[in-house]
Amino acid sequence: MANGFVGSKESWDRLTAPLLGLDSTLEAFANQHGMSLKCNHHNWPSRSLEWGAPVERLIQIYLADEEPLTWNFWLCAHEDRPAGRYWKRQFLRESTPIEDIADSLTSLLVQSHQLLESWSADDLVLGVPGK
Repeated sequence: MANGFVGSKESWDRLTAPLLGLDSTLEAFANQHGMSLKCNHHNWPSRSLEWGAPVERLIQIYLADEEPLTWNFWLCAHEDRPAGRYWKRQFLRESTPIEDIADSLTSLLVQSHQLLESWSADDLVLGVPGK
C-alpha cells in the first residue's frame, strides 16, 4: 500500500468509485458484527473493517495498482506487546479486478470473519521488534 494518493481530484474519483458499490454491504456487515468501517486509510483508496482487543482484527480492501485498476483483499490480526507488534496476515484476493471481490463480497466477509476469529494471540508472530 502506498503512503497516500498524489494526483488530481478526477483521478481520486476514478480510483475510489469502485469502492462505493461495496459500501452498503460493508456497512451492514460491520453493524451486524460490531465492527468499525474506515475509509481511505492513509489517504489511499480502501475500506477497512476493524474490531477486537487486545488482538485487533482487520479485513481490508485496498487499491493494489492504479493501472491496471486492481485490488487486494486481505486479513490481519495483530497485538502490540512490549517486544513489538505480533501479527498474522493472509490475502484472500491479490491484484484482482474489483468485480472479483464484489461478486463474492458477502461470502468473503463471512469467511474472513470466521478465519480471523479463529486466530488467537498464540497464532501471532513477532513482526517488528520494539524500539
